[in-house]
Amino acid sequence: MTTPPHRTPVQGMRRGVLVSGVAGTIVLTIVGAMAKGADGALSALAGSLLAFVVILVGLLAITVIVAGDPAVSMAGAGVVYLGQLILLVGALLVLHGASWLEGDVTAFSAVVATVLLQAGQVTGYVRSRHVLYPQVGRA
Repeated sequence: MTTPPHRTPVQGMRRGVLVSGVAGTIVLTIVGAMAKGADGALSALAGSLLAFVVILVGLLAITVIVAGDPAVSMAGAGVVYLGQLILLVGALLVLHGASWLEGDVTAFSAVVATVLLQAGQVTGYVRSRHVLYPQVGRA
């Protein structure tokens, strides 16, 4: 008898990130446009898409980590989260001097989008159906 592959929470997390990311990007771009016009919309779009891409890349890394040893998956996810924040702050610092962006709007949009994306990721994790201890029952 073969053991069925264990389900991971990544599919639910991906769904939560995609829904919150698309909705957040649209809303933040509209808010940026209302606040600072076309430059604000572009800046808000850049900030929210930057956060969206960083979180999606981190989710790909979490996919690899969850496929490995379950004992280290939470620690690995914590390292990925810290790496995401460092990458996002570094990218914002690089974009800070860009003359074609409103720096405050870009930073605000990136921070709000990051919070929305993390909320979507956590909601997807909580709502997903997955095995908590996949090693139990294996001999």
